[in-house]
Amino acid sequence: MENGTIGSTIDVALFRLRRIWARPLRARRAADPHRPVQMSNVMVVHAVHKLDLELPEVTVGAVAEQLDVDPSTASRLVNDAIGAGLVVREESEIDARRARLTLSAAGRRVLEVVVRYRRSYLDALMADWDRADREAFARLLTRFAEAAAARPADYAALDRSIAEALAEVSGGAGAPEETRDGGGGGMAGGGPGEAARSLPSR
Repeated sequence: MENGTIGSTIDVALFRLRRIWARPLRARRAADPHRPVQMSNVMVVHAVHKLDLELPEVTVGAVAEQLDVDPSTASRLVNDAIGAGLVVREESEIDARRARLTLSAAGRRVLEVVVRYRRSYLDALMADWDRADREAFARLLTRFAEAAAARPADYAALDRSIAEALAEVSGGAGAPEETRDGGGGGMAGGGPGEAARSLPSR
């Protein structure tokens, strides 16, 4: 167990999973005319489906929050999904000034196929596990995800720690101004949303 802590072991395992799941994602981000559906389309389909279970109406703004992207990016992704025939834009029944988003028949079918494939894949990974181990893993992973959602990482604090470490090494000189004062934002190596989207779970 690296550094003798449970947290370090979990950290290494999560990093390995991110690398494994990010490899195919990186290759699939570029639009491939030979692929029936782009990964970005699938992400939007998942977001619209999940939000439709929680909200009276799904809007582009809600999709932006769900995917953790800015509104302009969400608008582009939604338009792509609409163009692919997976999402439908309709007039809102609540506010005529805005539109609501729903899944088309094709979108619902794609969602079914993706969810079925993903769950089959996960079952195959644990095929040689004892039932008790699979159940314990599912229970603890769900508990871990809920804890992470309830207590998001403080990336500003991480940035400050990195800035302090750089200042110690360089004696306060040579580091970019925005690094020395704790600015710049974001987590080194990317934020948490990228790994969550690798295998959409909603």
